[in-house]
Amino acid sequence: MNHLDIKDFVTQNISILSGVGNKTKKLLKNKGIEKISDLLWNFPQGYTDRTNIQKLDKLEIGKITTINVKVLKYNFPRIRNLPNKVICGDNINKIDIIFFNSREGYIRKVLPLNGQVIISGKINYYKNKYQITNPDYIVPIEKKDYVEKIIPKYSLTEGLTEKIYRKLIEQVLIKIPNLEE
Repeated sequence: MNHLDIKDFVTQNISILSGVGNKTKKLLKNKGIEKISDLLWNFPQGYTDRTNIQKLDKLEIGKITTINVKVLKYNFPRIRNLPNKVICGDNINKIDIIFFNSREGYIRKVLPLNGQVIISGKINYYKNKYQITNPDYIVPIEKKDYVEKIIPKYSLTEGLTEKIYRKLIEQVLIKIPNLEE
């Protein structure tokens, strides 16, 4: 892509990007983003570092942490409105992964019994146990590169999620090459 192509690309409407329909276009317009250049000039306000995988004996309450664990046991209560719990662990310690309003089939799919997974989320401590409630990321060990990133945080409007916004930014950055200047 040469300089003229890049100029044409960044002056185009945001709706040419995949995933931008009428609803997303309206939400982006509320933020003052109508062209691709507007998206590029909206810089992140901070970041979340998910690159450092922690051992279960070194967890800090209240921090967003990434862990590598084995799925040990399911606990699906048959009483309505109680959370589902999955017990995971390494060779020494255990952690509870808590899900509110998640289906049993989904949990069994993303956390297969005896499978090694990478989980990232905020660490809590409840009833003398560490836990992560509704984790941000759950991926198989072979896809850990998907989670192990420094993830930018943007100011958003209601209805616009971090994941949607980051996918739009990634689409734009892939199309624009690194320029020498």
